[in-house]
This record gives sequence, structure tokens and C-alpha cells, in this order.
Amino acid sequence: MGTITTDKRASFASKRGVTLVEVLVVVAIMGILSGIGVAGLQSAVANSRIKDAGINVTAFMQRAANEATRLNSKVCVWVAADNKTMNLYGAACDASSLGTPIDNIVLESGNVFTTAGGCPINGIVPYVDKKVTLTPKIGVSPIPVGCFLIQYGNSDKMASPLKLTTKFAMEYMLSYDGGSNWFEP
Repeated sequence: MGTITTDKRASFASKRGVTLVEVLVVVAIMGILSGIGVAGLQSAVANSRIKDAGINVTAFMQRAANEATRLNSKVCVWVAADNKTMNLYGAACDASSLGTPIDNIVLESGNVFTTAGGCPINGIVPYVDKKVTLTPKIGVSPIPVGCFLIQYGNSDKMASPLKLTTKFAMEYMLSYDGGSNWFEP
């Protein structure tokens, strides 16, 4: 009988696998990329939430204007003490005669109404005490000139639903630098 010989080099070449160091390097790279992705995702979520708040409050104000016109009487939009809820009342903004809200809107998690900063347009001022009375007028928007300010948490992301003298409807503007620069989306 013949003898069987093995080549040790062939034996090493047929083994496949990765070393612990290679696995750790891949895991570290994945961790770094995930961290970058999470930070970008958090910023995108914040941008989306503040934009949605601007859209929703602007739409709510338009609904309040339609309600004032439909009822042919003054209505009040007043931000509650929690700074997250905006209520619509079927009367002028007099605390003694408001009664039960007709409707309301609650801001998404993280967003709050604030008085920090001013309206995006010079000459336009925030509604006093975060409340405004809408008075129906023929051919004119019942929403008076002014703005609300909304901030996402403690970030520098802000939205401002505002009524200008030159426009019939309310619109909103956004700022991603704490109100230093505003833009129309």
C-alpha cells in the first residue's frame, strides 16, 4: 500500500472565515454609519414636525375664519395654558364669556406655542397673549394681521403661521436657525 501525504499549504487554503479583528472592524464601521444616520434622521423628523405644525395651525386658522363667516359673529382662537392646544370659541376673546370650545388642535409631540422671537415679517407682531378675535367682514378675511410662533422642543426650528395685510389667506413660514432667517416652504 501506498502512503498518503498531505500538503499543509493546501490545508490552510481550504479554510475560509474571518478573524475576530475583521469582525470588530466591520461592527465599528456599522456603528459609525448608524450614528451618522440617526443624527440625520432626528434632524429630518424635527424639520418635518415643525413644518407639519405650521401647516396644521394655518389650516386651523382658516377653519376658524370660515366659522366666523358662517356664524356671522366673532370667534376666538386662544392657545391654552399647556402651550400645545389651540382652542376655537364661538365668542370674542373675553375669558368670562368663552364657554366650551367649538374645536381645537393639539400640536404634535415636541412642538409648543411660544412668544420667543418675533414674527418673520417686520411690522407684523405676534398675537397678544397667544389669542386673537376673528371678526367677519364682507370681502375681507376675518383674521387680523399678526402671527403665532411655534418651536420644536428646545431646538432652533420654528414655524410661524401669519396673516399679512396684503394677502387674504393665512400662510406660514419656517426658520431652522431660531428665527434669524425665515423662508416660505
